[in-house]
Amino acid sequence: MLQVVPGSIVALIAATLIALGLNLPVETIGSKFGGIPSELPSFVWPEFSWGNLQHLTLPIMTLTLLGAIESLLCARIADGLIGDRHNPNQELMAQGVANFVTPFFGGMPATGTIARTVTNVKSGGRSPLAGMVHALVLLLVVWVAAPLANHVPLATLAAILMFVAWNMGEWHAFTDLKQFRAPYRISLLAVFLLTVMVDLTVAVQFGMFAACITFIYRISSLSRVEELTDIDAPLLSNQQGQVRAYRFYGALFFGAVKMVEAIEDELPQKAVVLDLKNLIYIDSSGADALVALAQICQKKHVRLIICGLNHQPMDIAKRTGLLNLVDSKVWPDWSSALESAFLSEKS
Repeated sequence: MLQVVPGSIVALIAATLIALGLNLPVETIGSKFGGIPSELPSFVWPEFSWGNLQHLTLPIMTLTLLGAIESLLCARIADGLIGDRHNPNQELMAQGVANFVTPFFGGMPATGTIARTVTNVKSGGRSPLAGMVHALVLLLVVWVAAPLANHVPLATLAAILMFVAWNMGEWHAFTDLKQFRAPYRISLLAVFLLTVMVDLTVAVQFGMFAACITFIYRISSLSRVEELTDIDAPLLSNQQGQVRAYRFYGALFFGAVKMVEAIEDELPQKAVVLDLKNLIYIDSSGADALVALAQICQKKHVRLIICGLNHQPMDIAKRTGLLNLVDSKVWPDWSSALESAFLSEKS
């Protein structure tokens, strides 16, 4: 029977009947809150004003970000539970339409919540039809069962929520933290503690900030530059101080421009060859650093040769004018770039 009827519904009905039959002195929905409204809210035109907009701009942005994150996180958890994959665009569009219409009926913005989703999945829900049934049941409760819901004991609802909270908490994830680096562990634990002890909004804001800092740190640590030697390219043998070649890896952004600055401090006499084939991203700070390097090379009459630019680095190199400052053209690989450096030197 529990495979057809959710166990939480059975527990709710049984506990309510026991409380009524034994006339137990417990608080119910009716005694505590005066009952559940038995009619739909009427249309209300919100009050729009410039003053309200100024005060509500930051809360709107926070709730929008929080709603999107929580809904997508909820969908990902549901995917893991049922072995499916959701459509994030569909989820956010549906949530946006609902939250746009709700205020006209006196409602508050809402998201896809983990508690209700996990309860639905644990009760057998596997498709969007489960969410529709959930909405119809709530509508039925408002129209028909509102007087009956007044007798539901609050202790029963609390027990069901505690059970759901325990089941939705993936406690084994705490033991999995040992496989991550310290910054990631600290960020997750801090978000967990802030959610429990302070507020979910504060936890999300701190989590986004910590994630950005951690991401910048990780990308900067993965970005590196290596100087090619005569072992990598025989043409570099006996060329100390004449021609130098460097190979970049990762991303050249504001946290890694020191790699370019180090090349400026040790310029050779003839040419500098930069192999950017393994460089996947360049931001404006990285492009400015390369432009500054090119300008210094021009002043000191040192050829700057670039090879292996990918799509995004090539695009920003064109837009920042870097290609107008480098020698000749962008070569396809570092070997042809090195040959160009030595051939021009011989000529």
